[in-house]
Amino acid sequence: MTRPCPIGVGANWQLSASVSGAANQNVTWSLSPSGASSGTIASGTGLYIAPDNVPSPATVTITATSVADASAKASIQVTVEANDPIGSVSSSSQLGSCAGSVPNGTCYQLAISCPQVADFSAYLKVNNPTGAPVGTVLLSTGTGGSGLYDDRNAGGYDFGSDVVTSLLNSHYNTVQVSFGAPFDNGTTPRGWLTGPGGVRRLACRYATVADWVFNHPAIINSNVSASNSAPMCATGNSGGSSAIGYAAYEYGLDTELKIIELTSGPVMTRIDLGCSPPGSSMSLNACTGLQEEMGYSTGGSQGGDAAIIDQAYQSSGANTPTPCTDAINGTAAPSGLFLSDSILYRGIQAVSLPNTTVKQLFGGSDTSNAIPQGTFWNTYVPASQFQCLPGVAHDIPGSMSGAQQIATDIANLCK
Repeated sequence: MTRPCPIGVGANWQLSASVSGAANQNVTWSLSPSGASSGTIASGTGLYIAPDNVPSPATVTITATSVADASAKASIQVTVEANDPIGSVSSSSQLGSCAGSVPNGTCYQLAISCPQVADFSAYLKVNNPTGAPVGTVLLSTGTGGSGLYDDRNAGGYDFGSDVVTSLLNSHYNTVQVSFGAPFDNGTTPRGWLTGPGGVRRLACRYATVADWVFNHPAIINSNVSASNSAPMCATGNSGGSSAIGYAAYEYGLDTELKIIELTSGPVMTRIDLGCSPPGSSMSLNACTGLQEEMGYSTGGSQGGDAAIIDQAYQSSGANTPTPCTDAINGTAAPSGLFLSDSILYRGIQAVSLPNTTVKQLFGGSDTSNAIPQGTFWNTYVPASQFQCLPGVAHDIPGSMSGAQQIATDIANLCK
């Protein structure tokens, strides 16, 4: 059996076992201590899901026993922690040039290592204000975050540069985070959702970048001698808002993030409800006051929203497995997998982020599932504020009014 690293409460790990010298490779799984306080493990699939609270003792023993020979067994131990384990940045280097539309930026490449997923590269574009900064703002794009917020030709937004410029004028350092474009010359893989590993585990990549920025203020601004980048705030659209949600909740970065401005999402609030047959999962749309579909779309040349989720479970360059698409079409994923991988992995329990101010922006003309998913978040994160912007579509920084609202909110709240 492969030994898992420590995992956060409610997280999952897919285990497998082989039986030497036996034609029957089936095993049964058991946990010690027994009972719900140790989590659950599926007898047929070996999918372990940690309990929603740290057990006592925090170390759970998982045993696989051969069906052919009950005396043949093997055990491993997994430690359950309050938060998912954050990764590390093994190296950072300044790039010779910097892309995007806002001038005078400095760009960096970071080599990221996260537990139990492939190493990955992230890129930062840093701009500094004139004079002493009052804080640092992270900005990220949608889907897997491969693009620069201020570069409409590289996954960014028409008015993304307006947000960056406004924040600079308000004396914030701006740090745009990209997991690919336009720095990688079109090579693959791109995006923090590049699997395998599952959405929640892959979100470690963004959380690791955010933590690194917080703890390296002198690299972000050479005129700063502080011990960290506080106050640090973050905004991201659609899938970018989900990455921030995971960082604040699962990865414990609520202690580092003063405000999170979640625009058009988080779209991964409840993946289990998104990856469900049409008509089976409905939620309130906070902008219309109507019950609307939470499910992800399928079809089209790119496979729809479901294909984005599927990618997190696939090896780089592969097009299988497709667990989200399959679930939408009626073939259920392993029990508990998608709920465990959701931001609100506890389902309908209220969430507290006592250290972080949360603001959500929705586009009044957004017809995707972003608002129902985001409204679900707002329902169970009661401290979240939300605002609907009339006439604005899904890409909120792609509109002038959306860009102005983002910059205004951050300037007012990131203190």
